[in-house]
Amino acid sequence: MKKRCPHADIRFCPLYHAAHMEGGFGCDDGRLDEGGCAVSRGWSYARALARLNAAMPRIVAELRWKEEAAEGRLQRDRNMRLLGLH
Repeated sequence: MKKRCPHADIRFCPLYHAAHMEGGFGCDDGRLDEGGCAVSRGWSYARALARLNAAMPRIVAELRWKEEAAEGRLQRDRNMRLLGLH
């Protein structure tokens, strides 16, 4: 089974964002042209995230907050549909 990024939406993956910044903290292992990211090729997401969090805690926290807010909005919309309110 292939590993993959745990984020359903790449917009919220801190490793993806870090791959577009200086510092080498992202999920780009130089083989992105093969499809997927380094996590899908065996990198430990938890270890890479811990390393990024130590270097740039603000980006990790900000993206976590944005992801939780988006999930909350989706849940609210689902609840409203189930209740017949929307």
